[in-house]
Amino acid sequence: MRKICLLFSIIVLCFFSISIYTVFAQDETTVDTDWKQELSSDKQQIKTQKEEISQNAQEAKAEETQLRQQIKAAMDSGDMQTAQQLKEQLRLVHQKNIQEKKQDMQEMQEAKQDLKNDVMEARQQGDLPPKFDRDNNPPGPKGGAGTNWENVPGPKGGPGAGPDRNAR
Repeated sequence: MRKICLLFSIIVLCFFSISIYTVFAQDETTVDTDWKQELSSDKQQIKTQKEEISQNAQEAKAEETQLRQQIKAAMDSGDMQTAQQLKEQLRLVHQKNIQEKKQDMQEMQEAKQDLKNDVMEARQQGDLPPKFDRDNNPPGPKGGAGTNWENVPGPKGGPGAGPDRNAR
């Protein structure tokens, strides 16, 4: 009887520990998928903003081109007053388009910064692998030759110091 109780309690403990492990494993996969979903939604947002900016630029260019054609037609017909009004209208439309472009670019920068912050936060939490220099290229002399984006100026290295000394 004692052996049966002991065996039963060991079996119950095993099932309990397995169930706890599966719950924690599901939580970890949920965290990974949450990061992946957040990063993919940020990337999708940037992509849609780029498309929207492109479309707005095309519409603005078409509008300004149409006004220029109207100005040319008015000047060809000799109607200087209408041409002057159209020039003023073109100037206002152009200023409005430039302001919208600046605003769109600011929103794009904010979205890119949001994505960058999310990636950095995911790396800090260990959900994404860390960034590293793949060729282990040491830094080159201060401001000298052999320095590039991965072979920054410094006391060591120089031209050909890293493993990728041949240009790609």
